[in-house]
Amino acid sequence: MNPVLVNVLCGRERDGWLNPQLVIRLLEAIADANQCGRALGVDLTIGVSPVERARNQIVTRFLKSDVTKSSHDWLVMIDCDVVPPAHFLRLIDAADQEAKFIVAAPCPMINEGGRVTWNVAHKIDERHSNFYQTLPAGWTAADHLGTGFLAVRRCVFESMKSGWFDRVPSMGEDFAFSERVRAAGFTPWFHGAF
Repeated sequence: MNPVLVNVLCGRERDGWLNPQLVIRLLEAIADANQCGRALGVDLTIGVSPVERARNQIVTRFLKSDVTKSSHDWLVMIDCDVVPPAHFLRLIDAADQEAKFIVAAPCPMINEGGRVTWNVAHKIDERHSNFYQTLPAGWTAADHLGTGFLAVRRCVFESMKSGWFDRVPSMGEDFAFSERVRAAGFTPWFHGAF
């Protein structure tokens, strides 16, 4: 099983607060990793802003880890206010089995209009006409992924230039990253069961 590094971004909101349910999920992930013999690291990034700087800093540290001594193959970034799905390492296992390199667990969020929606974007077609009410089951290629819960394999970052999460006009750091990923030949994915 590929080693995983989980990094939780703790910003200025609520003075570095962590969602208590997130802490429970992290402890659960540590127990799951111990049980199946997976190498798992957990780290916090506290008070780095703006968010794109924090994310780029996390990737830089991740890539500098020693590749000869059990380096982490997956980087999972979780925002401090997100509650990941139970046993979220299973998403990494599923991605490994299906050769997916960039995956997200869809997170509900409140958009600018005050409507609850998902942080994944997908072209709506006849099969997914109710996308924002019910996510498609299984794997779905995404146009853009939000970074509330984002897992990326090392090879993706290594194949791109630094500045992975730099913003572009009219686009946040997460959607800009999705654009760069697709330009590098990778497909962003999410899984409706997570």
